[in-house]
Amino acid sequence: METKNKIIKRMGVYHKITKGFYYASGVLCLVFIVLAIVLACTNAISSLAVAETACLFGTLALYAFVCMGLLWNIASLFKSVEQEQAPFSQKVSHYLKKSAIFVILLATVPALIGSLVLKIIYPATELVFPVSLGGVIAGIAILLVSIFFNYGKELQKNADETL
Repeated sequence: METKNKIIKRMGVYHKITKGFYYASGVLCLVFIVLAIVLACTNAISSLAVAETACLFGTLALYAFVCMGLLWNIASLFKSVEQEQAPFSQKVSHYLKKSAIFVILLATVPALIGSLVLKIIYPATELVFPVSLGGVIAGIAILLVSIFFNYGKELQKNADETL
């Protein structure tokens, strides 16, 4: 029982830390949007074209925005474990599935959109944003873990009914 209490306390701490990262990601998103506008208007980065500068910082803002969604789900996951006093619940499995989707989105969508928009606006560019295969694999792994947590919830329910 002592181990369970330690885990529950840690979840509260992790929830607060993740919320802090969530807010930092929101600030970064706004900073990147402002940089995309200001640096493109002033042509401050002379080695990049205006379109490249705007697209680069716009894509970084998109990364930060998707990170916000991921961090929100992870914070909600920690909060639900803390509130329900159990790691195996429907909410935890739900937040794990959503987090897996956000990890896959983070690994693919900003890179694809940034590269596509940049090629449309400025075809002569050499700048391309790479898709993270490791991120896609991590997202699939988290999705599998969510299935295990769902199964653990069923086992926990059966064990509770037995008692």
